[in-house]
Amino acid sequence: MQPKFVAAAAVAVFAAAAVGCFVFDSFSTDGAALKLYGSVDMRTVRTAFEESGRILRLSVEEGASVRAGDELGRLDDERHRIVRDEAQAAVKVAQKQLDLLLAGSRREDIEAARARVESQKAAFELDERTCAREKGLGMATTKLRLDQACSQSAVSRALLAAARKELARLEAGARPEEIEIARAQLAQLKQALVHSNYALQKCRLTAPADGVVRARLKEPGDMAGPSVPVLELALMRPLWVRAWVDEKNLGRIAMGQKVEVTNDTFPEVKTTGVVGFVSTVAEFTPKTVQTEDIRTSLVYEVRITVDDPKGVLRLGMPVTVTVESARP
Repeated sequence: MQPKFVAAAAVAVFAAAAVGCFVFDSFSTDGAALKLYGSVDMRTVRTAFEESGRILRLSVEEGASVRAGDELGRLDDERHRIVRDEAQAAVKVAQKQLDLLLAGSRREDIEAARARVESQKAAFELDERTCAREKGLGMATTKLRLDQACSQSAVSRALLAAARKELARLEAGARPEEIEIARAQLAQLKQALVHSNYALQKCRLTAPADGVVRARLKEPGDMAGPSVPVLELALMRPLWVRAWVDEKNLGRIAMGQKVEVTNDTFPEVKTTGVVGFVSTVAEFTPKTVQTEDIRTSLVYEVRITVDDPKGVLRLGMPVTVTVESARP
């Protein structure tokens, strides 16, 4: 009976130890690192020229890496240069006209107007004396000669008044309203010049952000415009990882948490990231996510911003996200 008792006691101890390990594992799972599965998000942008025209050249090929601001292509801008040159000439003319109004009349013009006033004054005085003399002759002159002399005197008076007004106008210079109109016209033409320069500048296609050229949708010689995509860029900075977490672990992850991202191609390289978004709406596990859970279980999307200085990640690459300090 003794050996059987010993055997039974040994089985009981082993069973108790097994239950203890199971319980320990069950509780320690909550404190272990949380692993999520997903892929590097594919974010693309289709670039287009802001102006319309024929494509002169494209500077990049498919697969080329570009930086924000790099020139990707250029339109034939001859038409825009002509418009720009016309606007520049119009601005110069308007500026000169405004300068003339602000400078006032030339001294020579004013002196000439004064001379005309003096000449008309002398002519008027002579005609006035002639008219008075004819009136004093009485019956010794004819009515026709009297009318001619007095009419000439009236004409001379009007011419003298006109000469004096012209002199006053030249001395006063341009009216304030004329100067304001000239300034407004100059401002309008300057704005047209700005617009033409902007249109000329937008004949260049530049990269909106760092990325990789995925596709050339047009070629040199094709017509392009604001609604015609020319290149498709895959955005690389920042990189996003889209992963999913099941409902029981949803409370262990939060925005702002730091994570590590690894992939099968370079398993020794650990890339750091930060949780930037946790969905508030549940969805069925996407077919592209390879997890150990049942396919139909509900999960929540997690978006992670990744810092990839070594450039090991590729768009669409499957990755594993490890949350070392998972939220309890």
